[in-house]
Amino acid sequence: MTGRGKIEQGAAARAAASPGATALPAADPGAAALAAAWWPLERLGDGLQALARHVGWSAASTTPLPAPPAELAADVARATRWLTWAADRLGLELETVDAAVIELDSLVRGAGPALVPWEDAQRGMGFVLLVGSRRGRASLLGADLREQRCRRADLARALAGPHEAPLRADVDALMARTALEPRRQPAVRSALLREQLAGVRVPAWWMLRLPASSAAWPQLLQARLPQTLLALLAVSSLLYAAEAAAWALIGHGVLDGRVDTGWLGAWVLLLLVMLPLQLAGQWLDGRFARTAAGLLKARLLAGALRLDVDAVRRSGMGEVLGRVIESQALESLLVGGGLATGVAVIELAVAAGVLALGACAAPHLVLLALWLLLTMGLSTRLAHRLAAWTRTRLALTHTLIEQMVGHRTRLAQERPARRDAAEDAAAGDYLQRSQAYDGATWPVQALLPAGWMLASLGVLAGAFVTGSTGATATTATTAMAISLGGILLAQRALSAITAGLTSLARAGVAWTQVAVLFHAGRRPDDERATAFADATAAGLTDASAGPRRLLQARDLHFAHGPGAPVLAGVSVDVRAGDRLLLQGPSGGGKSTLAALLAGLRRPGSGLLLAQGLDPATLGSQWQSFATLAPQFHENHVFTASLAFNLLMGRQWPADEHALHEAQAVCEELGLGELIARMPAGLHQRIGETGWQLSHGERSRLFLARALLQGAPLTILDECFAALDPETMALCLACVQRRSAAMLVIAHP
Repeated sequence: MTGRGKIEQGAAARAAASPGATALPAADPGAAALAAAWWPLERLGDGLQALARHVGWSAASTTPLPAPPAELAADVARATRWLTWAADRLGLELETVDAAVIELDSLVRGAGPALVPWEDAQRGMGFVLLVGSRRGRASLLGADLREQRCRRADLARALAGPHEAPLRADVDALMARTALEPRRQPAVRSALLREQLAGVRVPAWWMLRLPASSAAWPQLLQARLPQTLLALLAVSSLLYAAEAAAWALIGHGVLDGRVDTGWLGAWVLLLLVMLPLQLAGQWLDGRFARTAAGLLKARLLAGALRLDVDAVRRSGMGEVLGRVIESQALESLLVGGGLATGVAVIELAVAAGVLALGACAAPHLVLLALWLLLTMGLSTRLAHRLAAWTRTRLALTHTLIEQMVGHRTRLAQERPARRDAAEDAAAGDYLQRSQAYDGATWPVQALLPAGWMLASLGVLAGAFVTGSTGATATTATTAMAISLGGILLAQRALSAITAGLTSLARAGVAWTQVAVLFHAGRRPDDERATAFADATAAGLTDASAGPRRLLQARDLHFAHGPGAPVLAGVSVDVRAGDRLLLQGPSGGGKSTLAALLAGLRRPGSGLLLAQGLDPATLGSQWQSFATLAPQFHENHVFTASLAFNLLMGRQWPADEHALHEAQAVCEELGLGELIARMPAGLHQRIGETGWQLSHGERSRLFLARALLQGAPLTILDECFAALDPETMALCLACVQRRSAAMLVIAHP
């Protein structure tokens, strides 16, 4: 038997003999920190609020939170569902993250704040609160609300201890037989343990963060952007001060005729100081830009998902694409332009200080102030013309996209003369706006910096001719040299300011297009769920009353904006085991009713309950009671793996159990042969740029996606229209087997 086989055999024997967690020695600092910071599962709510309070999320920590149900202590999966609801109730976002045992050090380094499941050898299953990790040390929050600090490596080793313990004795025995040098044994032992534990995963960690829908300022504080910005401004100020001092030093020495080794050494030292300052400034600039852009993009994505569906449809594809383009422009222009302008203002302040020390200090400072006013005026003019040009460009983009989508219809139905006249008028308007924009651009980008140079040199030349630069020739020469340096520094600053203001003007125009996305991303507090309902664990029958009522609708009314309602006075009850068929003419409100029952829309009036709780009480939990497979033209195959398209309604990345379930459902729906033909099976890339699916295969993919969510009620909106009778019977049988209740929508 090989050494690896002996290790596995010994580990299996010890695991069977003592299935519980094995504690590390009490002297281990990581184990001691875990023991001191252990919380019982029944105090999940207390721990969540304590962690939120400790990291500074005071608004979340003051929200009342009921105690979790007692049965959660014995079920980590249900505890995860309850904790997801509790985090949402507090205005936080929870994400489950798992990793292999060998990745624990990286997980500890990047985690925090987080709740980590941990089984204590004496007290049983519980959790610890990981505040964060900085500079190689991790912080845990104990039940007494005191921080427990230890080295990150010690904590990762303690967390891996229960998984390594069954293997440690066999590894040590193998090491003893190999007669390795003592200095090599730790590395070999670590390598053997890593190999054995490569496929072993730790329980999922519960990571906490502020959602993109929360207020902007707390997110900025969490990302430490104010501190980064202040550090960037400080480094930029030091950099420009060092630059001015370096050139003042060498210039003063040259003009005074005292350039020696000491002067040159001091100059070189200042230049060497500038190098790390430049590197630090670039790093801070990049960090600020990446973090701010990430926060902005997350907020815009959250807003895009919260836009009213009908409003998006009415806006058209071109307008939606225009908003996407402008959001990308806003991300780069706002962050880059704002930072460039701020740094340029610091440089301009340094230039003003240099000019104040040179010849013609007062005239130069007055001229600089007037030039700044001129810069602001011309930049404002540029911003107005840029806004007009952008509106015309977006309108032209909207028209172009709509015409490209419907180009075959236009060729067949629209007269060429009318089509060409409309296109010529739009192109002419765009050309006129472009010329006006170009006419306002060149004075800002070219005339202002060059004009400053000419005007300031003219002032300096006048002082030189009149002899008003200093009392002696030596001081006059020095003062003029200082003024010349200030003029050059001010020109560079003005060039950067004009470029930054141009970027900010473009960002301001882009903001008018994407502001609706940003504001839509803020979720009001009254949309948070106020009660916890575990639909997957709820019983579907009541011993005294028969099948449990899943959904109840009474006198529902709904209208798409002003006008006649689409639904008026609709009532329906759905119980476990029901098999309902909803038929009606096109435009009769069938899909609208399905969206109401699935929680995708809110009724204008009426009563809608899921096991006695309304949508305002359940929040996003409503969709765990009812799953909707929309109509074919409203469903989508994402360019990703088949597994992702099937399991996107569940936790992703998926575990082996979910993948096996997805495979089983696909085989029941007749997709087994398709998966067998795919080289990568469930992991095959599909979509527009991947494996192409037929109409019927897509329909069955949409069915499987809905069934795999495991909701008690499955709503199928015309999902069988693309299937032949034999395949439809196969799919219908699968849906009936796997749905506690089903509602099928079809035409008569």
